[in-house]
Amino acid sequence: MEDKVILAEAEVEAPWAGWELGAFARQRLGISSRRLQKAVRTRGLLVNGRPAHSKSKLRQGDFVQVVLPAQEQLKLPAASPAELVILYEDAWLLAIDKPAGLPTYSVQDGRGAANQVAGFFLAKGIRLTPRPVHRLDTPASGVLVFAKDAAVQAALTELWGAGRVRRCYYAICQGQLEKPAEIDLPLDGHPALTKVAPLQVHPHCTELAVEILTGRTHQIRRHLAALGHPLMGERRYAAGGGNQRLALHHTEVSLPHPKKNGEQLQICSPIPRDEFRSYLCR
Repeated sequence: MEDKVILAEAEVEAPWAGWELGAFARQRLGISSRRLQKAVRTRGLLVNGRPAHSKSKLRQGDFVQVVLPAQEQLKLPAASPAELVILYEDAWLLAIDKPAGLPTYSVQDGRGAANQVAGFFLAKGIRLTPRPVHRLDTPASGVLVFAKDAAVQAALTELWGAGRVRRCYYAICQGQLEKPAEIDLPLDGHPALTKVAPLQVHPHCTELAVEILTGRTHQIRRHLAALGHPLMGERRYAAGGGNQRLALHHTEVSLPHPKKNGEQLQICSPIPRDEFRSYLCR
């Protein structure tokens, strides 16, 4: 496909028949809302090789592709990389340790992790638009992965959509959660699965190891709140969160490297225990 990059593609299986094309692209193929909007603008939603409307109903056996122009890029201002912490970098990927309170990117004021990554490349004389391949809530911290070009981003998006990426978190929830749990409460009408296991139970809170097997918006926060154990520092899904940071840290991403014959890549971020000490020392 000349001058086009295929972000993701798949045949429509029976459970997805009747879904709208745009919803299929988001939920089945893992395309972000931002990139879906770009695909719509550039006629990059294809069904059986032909451009189609995002509201088109799909049939079993249809072949769906989401494509973008090869030069399609997010325009964002570069920011100083002075505080950027690099966890991993190669010719195709870059992963940083995002601090709590920093958004993934900003197209207006330059205050975002992607903006700092753009500044990092500029400082090396490289004009390159960083492409985040997953979400990490602004109040959370930890591993955040960027692709260095659209083709790599497409390959990573496919891995995410196929469930081949392992994502683990450290969290502190309110109350005593003494046994491992699997939370499968659907979110926004879509399947969602979170696994939690207690690491240490305290009188007023519990340190948790968390793994998400789907990637819904605010999944961990919403699932733990629904379980009756919202995160410490939670202000959106629970009352009384106070002014302290959200007790959620993305500790690990593990995936088959799309450019190294599927070689397993593990990227880890150490838990910033000093930032959580006040929760545990009450």
